[in-house]
Amino acid sequence: MTNINTIVEAAFVRYIINDELDEIKEAFESFASHLINFIHEPVHWVEKHHCLVRLNAIFHVHTLKVKSDISHTYLSLALSLIKTMKELLLETQKASADTIRSFRSGFSTGDDAIRWTGGNGNLYELLNALQIRKCFNNGNIETNVLVPYIASVFNVDINVDGCYESKRTMKQRKGKGDRKYNRRNMLDSRSYFCDDLSDCLNDNLVAQEKSDGRAARKSTVV
Repeated sequence: MTNINTIVEAAFVRYIINDELDEIKEAFESFASHLINFIHEPVHWVEKHHCLVRLNAIFHVHTLKVKSDISHTYLSLALSLIKTMKELLLETQKASADTIRSFRSGFSTGDDAIRWTGGNGNLYELLNALQIRKCFNNGNIETNVLVPYIASVFNVDINVDGCYESKRTMKQRKGKGDRKYNRRNMLDSRSYFCDDLSDCLNDNLVAQEKSDGRAARKSTVV
């Protein structure tokens, strides 16, 4: 995936800052291509907005500084491209939210509808785990297709951006208690909710096993 700094520090940006005209046409075409691809990549929308804000600030500052008419022309083109990408990004976010609402309304059965009440963050973690495990269509499904479907089934407001952000947040976790996912290398577990699910399920199975054992012993005595 494209790194924000790759775009912000592109040759075209340097040419504008230094008011250089060498190969500026080719540099702009490369810059525009990278920016358009970045906006369409599965990157969290906050990073995309951050990139556009940085570029917009750089170009606006140098609008008054450049002397060449050619530089002014390409500055105008760059600012117009940034504006278009921002509008596209906002439209995509709105469309994603509308899709989720539409899916959910089709599954809603009124006040007694089944809803996910375990928290959006926990659902994102579970969804990431299930997708990594290829539990849906043997892994042959895109996140932007899966998330709206899960949102409709669980009757909850989640979106694609939140799914990516959740995974990034999980990477930054420092571990919880003494829980390790790899005891040999003593690596901290970052899957808090999935760990808790496993503990709850095993605790329940053990409790039932003990209860079944007592019931069997009582039956034998009688």
